Amino acid sequence: MAGGDPRLPAAGWQHTLATALSDFSTRDARILDMRVHGSAADRTEALDQWSDLDLLITAREPLSVAEDVAHEIAEHHAPVFAASRSGNANRFTMRLVLSDLRRLDITVVDAFRNGPDAADAAPPPDAHSVIDPLVNDFRFDAVLASCKAARGDVLIGAHLTLALARHILVVGMVLRDQDKGTTHHRHGGTRHDAWVTRLAAAPAPYDPPAITAAIRYYTVALQDLLTEHGLHSHLDNSPLWALLDAVDHRTVREARS
Repeated sequence: MAGGDPRLPAAGWQHTLATALSDFSTRDARILDMRVHGSAADRTEALDQWSDLDLLITAREPLSVAEDVAHEIAEHHAPVFAASRSGNANRFTMRLVLSDLRRLDITVVDAFRNGPDAADAAPPPDAHSVIDPLVNDFRFDAVLASCKAARGDVLIGAHLTLALARHILVVGMVLRDQDKGTTHHRHGGTRHDAWVTRLAAAPAPYDPPAITAAIRYYTVALQDLLTEHGLHSHLDNSPLWALLDAVDHRTVREARS
């Protein structure tokens, strides 16, 4: 890639590595299918130095196959610098960062439960089915953070309060996926990024009054985000408001004593 950063892998490495791994897969009887998806799947699409390689593998024994693919990469291409693993025996995802900064997102699905087109055929989840658990997690952490602030435990209170921002950003990502009809986003710079700017104005939660102030701020921000997308426009947060009022009253009383 002309003008690219020499500290990063040259654009186009995805196709070379995908070919090598495809050759490896043909020698493993457990692997029924390996295909490239995402930006690297379209050779007409310009790949830049920030692009990763997305692979979908259909195989018997997904967990062991994923680990063996990772071992093959580490042994013959580059050591693994960092990795993230998630999923189960039916569908397992491994995200690798190699020491030369090439990145791979490898998903292995069970051949007996999923066909090669499983990832493409699955219908997108309903917004409520994804958002509702996130709202629940937000509320739960907000209550815990409030109680920690009441007890003067700023360390855990701050930790839980900062997690509220992450919950909101996850909601924002889910809603962006719903709006765009895809989970693949090569670039940002959309109206959805405005929510990040809004969260930047939240109080820094590093003493009890600031913790409750930040919780209030994040709760209103989450409600506004949901309302903007026609979700939970009448969500009742009165129990949380009552708790925050009680915590603030306790904090003021202790400060005066």
